[in-house]
Amino acid sequence: MPISVIIPSYKNPKYLDLCLKSIIENQTEKNEIIAVIDGFVEVSTIVMDKYKNDISFLEFDTNNGMPRAINYGVYNATNDWVLIASEDNVFCKDWDGVLKYAIENNMCNNRVLTINQIEPYKGIYKMNSENFGLSIEDFDYQRFLKEEPLFRKNEITEDGSTFPFLIRKSDFMKVGGFDVDYPSPFVVDWDFFLKCELNNIELCRLHKLNFYHFISKSTKNRDGYIEIPNEKNQFFQSENHAAKYFQYKWGFSPKRDKNNKCKKFLNF
Repeated sequence: MPISVIIPSYKNPKYLDLCLKSIIENQTEKNEIIAVIDGFVEVSTIVMDKYKNDISFLEFDTNNGMPRAINYGVYNATNDWVLIASEDNVFCKDWDGVLKYAIENNMCNNRVLTINQIEPYKGIYKMNSENFGLSIEDFDYQRFLKEEPLFRKNEITEDGSTFPFLIRKSDFMKVGGFDVDYPSPFVVDWDFFLKCELNNIELCRLHKLNFYHFISKSTKNRDGYIEIPNEKNQFFQSENHAAKYFQYKWGFSPKRDKNNKCKKFLNF
């Protein structure tokens, strides 16, 4: 039972290279891997040439934004289950074997299944914390692969709703995918998970494997590759615009609690 992996990427070839390397090297069988190059294609040409026999690359000539990139990747997926991850994720050993076991044993039905992560320091989502590297330059890939199994727990908890996540493609389509009208990559994931809840799709987290997450190096955060200070400030300020759009759309401000129960504010 192959899985379709979707990786949106914007102008970040170093992390995309490591991400794709880890997916391929640590899978137990060949899966469909789709990387969506969201503009500035020439920046990622070397990576695309390197993995052209193993990866399907979809290209946008101009930057269309993370929501469109993810949607486009999922629309082109040919398998029933899609795994959406970030370019600053590093996959662990046997990642697909663990997920296929979960699928085959009905642990994923009617669920968004967030994959637990290891991060170099404590973040807002309370992932495991261990510093295998703050950046790609000091990342210890082999140590991560060796020690990641020590963090595994045979449990699923009700605190999902973040990247990376596994979802049935039909469920993704049922909720309409990601809203492409958001003015930035911020908050749009909250919007997506809210739509899942409103369609009675549970938000859970799988602890039986852990991807590494560098934090602030991905398409969403862009801290790793915006070099102009004013441009970087404007990008992070766009989170406020995204929050205002969420409030305009749903009638209340974005809010998180244990299970993302934003729907309690709605008359559903």
